[in-house]
Amino acid sequence: MVSDAEVSGVARAIIDVCSAVVAEEEGEPAPVQRVSLPVLDRALPIAGLAERAGLDAVATDVLRLLVAAELDRRAHRCMRRLAQDPTLPGIEVDAVVTAAEGVGISSALALEALEPEGRLVGRGLVEWTERATGPLLTRRLTVAQAVLRLARGGFPTPTEQLLATTKVAIPLEELALADATAVVGRAPQHRYAQLVFEASSGRPPWLVGPAAVGKRTLVASLAARERLIVRCIDYRNIAARPLDALVPALWREALIHEAMLVIHDCDASVDAARSPSALYGAVARAGVPAVFTSAETPRLADFDSPPLVLELALPPPERRAVLWQSALGVTDEQRELVQLGWQLPLAPGRVIRAASVAHELAAIRGTALTANDVREAVSQQVAQKVATLGKRIRDSQTWDDVVLPPETTDSIKELVARVRLRKQVLEDWGFQRKLAKGIGLAAMFLGPPGTGKTMVAGIIAKELGLELYQIDMSRIASKWIGETEKNLASIFDAAEGANVLLLFDECDSLFAKRSEVKSSNDRHANAEVNYLLQRIERFEGVAILTTNLESSIDPAFKRRLAFRIHFSVPDVKERETLWRRMMPKEARTASIDYGAFARDYELAGGNIRNAVLRAAFLAAADDSPITESHLERSIVLEYRDAGKLSPGGRLS
Repeated sequence: MVSDAEVSGVARAIIDVCSAVVAEEEGEPAPVQRVSLPVLDRALPIAGLAERAGLDAVATDVLRLLVAAELDRRAHRCMRRLAQDPTLPGIEVDAVVTAAEGVGISSALALEALEPEGRLVGRGLVEWTERATGPLLTRRLTVAQAVLRLARGGFPTPTEQLLATTKVAIPLEELALADATAVVGRAPQHRYAQLVFEASSGRPPWLVGPAAVGKRTLVASLAARERLIVRCIDYRNIAARPLDALVPALWREALIHEAMLVIHDCDASVDAARSPSALYGAVARAGVPAVFTSAETPRLADFDSPPLVLELALPPPERRAVLWQSALGVTDEQRELVQLGWQLPLAPGRVIRAASVAHELAAIRGTALTANDVREAVSQQVAQKVATLGKRIRDSQTWDDVVLPPETTDSIKELVARVRLRKQVLEDWGFQRKLAKGIGLAAMFLGPPGTGKTMVAGIIAKELGLELYQIDMSRIASKWIGETEKNLASIFDAAEGANVLLLFDECDSLFAKRSEVKSSNDRHANAEVNYLLQRIERFEGVAILTTNLESSIDPAFKRRLAFRIHFSVPDVKERETLWRRMMPKEARTASIDYGAFARDYELAGGNIRNAVLRAAFLAAADDSPITESHLERSIVLEYRDAGKLSPGGRLS
């Protein structure tokens, strides 16, 4: 901390200078006497801060004068007496220059140190008390509270910071990266090593990669080799702040903590008036030691001077397997757990979190760790992020409840096989190297309502051992620019590598055809479709989309689908089978001619299911078995619900 002697010495100089100036202005014959500042102790925090900020001797002494005037009441009162209006907050620049002259600093150099473009102001050590205009001498300033707290030997409070968090560094060779770290002698050599150099040289690099892949961890590990810590700042928390105030605050954060900054999640602007590229340009011009990160590659056309973009991919299966094994603390003999590295391609950060939760689940049960614990831990991560935009569906139906044409059944079997045998074909047989796009699988189920699209998606998920998450399309779409894309990104990021199947039910509004741009609304709608095309192409999981309006789907989107499976209204024979299968064996029934109902009413499977259930409640209310009369009454109700006054013909 700044010693009492240091503050008292500088304060004494301020008091002597100010007293002499006031006496001269009041007609005293004695001229202003020059005094000397005490020698700066290089071990003090202010000296270290000045050195890190690159302050010259003049700027350092001006900062010392300001700090003493803030910490010593007598010096503060004396400095304010020199101002034209002592009642205003802050210290007037003219008073600071007068005090500087009294300790041997020329007024020109003192003014230069306090210029808005100078390092004292530009690096956040000194702040203007208001958005001042007019001559520099009339403006008022104050030392940043974080600097004063540091001078007192304390540490900035959360309100004096940028909601930043310190990232813990781990040895570089222990990181699970897509490309292994090569160790030459005692110094790890890595292709990302220039990150720290670039960040410190005024050209912030930009790291791109999936969520939790380890972008911030990598920067922290590299910075630790230079004895720097990393402070992480969420772009969404600072996007709306004016750049002229934000950039000095970023500099101050870096200087006080002796840190490199990572500004993360820079995918989309929260403030529609400013994109992340604007902040990048301001940070680069100011020379703030920083690294930017995002999940998506930034549009280089948005930058005046494009950043160095480095991609950080998911580690390959063999390295994921090693990470899973290490995080779970299992041996090679526990094959089922070791194989999770291949089955669940999670990012490293999510692997570590899932392993921790899995151990907690096993401890609660008081049993050994199992693969089900791990899958449940992964499921919890997904549920936490998707809960606001969708829900988990647990379906009890089986293939026995489904009646489909042979061609539809064959397509579904192929889809299941494609997912089940993906590792064998793509990885073991080497086909993944031949694919330019992602290895995920996206399918579209097309057909009228009630033909079994959603039910089949649930059965497929159950057969593949996946958890089904039905996405609420009404919650995804937003009128606010960028919100729809952000919602989609959160869903895909949460599901990436997890044991889930995403179901986008009735997706017509989101996947509609792009239109000719005639207004900003058209441009915004087209941007949403473009983003979705790119994001679903990169998705490595399984996604099923359902619609009953194939003509409204964008053609470019159709080309990116692995499967387009049509669900038609069942024919007479299929309807009879559905009537019989929908009636449980335990139900009390009278003699029913199911063939007659199949011939007389052109209902889809969902309508037949509803009619059978309604008939069952009608029969229960009558305390009788289910009869043809109950079924006929329930069919009439189905048609009326669909807006038809009399039963007959196709319902959908």
